[in-house]
Amino acid sequence: MAERSTEWAYSNDGRIAFVFLGLAIVLLAIGLMAVTAFGSDAANGGVALLAIAMFLLVFSVLVFVPRLARRGPSSFSFYSRRSLDEAVKAVREAIEASGRTPRVDVVKSRSDHPPRIVTAEGIQARFRIEVTRHPAGAEGGLEWTEIVESSASRDGAEAQALRKKVRERLGRESPPDG
Repeated sequence: MAERSTEWAYSNDGRIAFVFLGLAIVLLAIGLMAVTAFGSDAANGGVALLAIAMFLLVFSVLVFVPRLARRGPSSFSFYSRRSLDEAVKAVREAIEASGRTPRVDVVKSRSDHPPRIVTAEGIQARFRIEVTRHPAGAEGGLEWTEIVESSASRDGAEAQALRKKVRERLGRESPPDG
């Protein structure tokens, strides 16, 4: 069996939300212009465009606004088989290795395992660590810990070094085949 990649996955949720909202606005404008310019002749086409635009608008608000609130506009994520406490310890050690003092905040949640936010003075990155079910292993009931780094710096040397240190401290486990 081939070894799966165990690197950090990049996600630019801000750009994705912007594209969906922009497409919805363009379709709304085209639909409204078609109906107002051509009247009843373009009513069916205009209504179809307006319906698609409203779907995209509602979809992007329901899916991306909560994700933007949790993760920020751009983020890196990584799944680990380690426990929540081990993941928090790995992130704390990585930050301490860079000469900073980490601070761990527990997010208010109804979950049995509330997420943790790890930050440090002088580092732009913010790590959100939470228990989750990896999509590929969800049917077996396996719990995974997801580490999400939200940062303003995608390619910064310090951010890359910090992600590498966290990954090294978490070991070499890989996500299930999916």
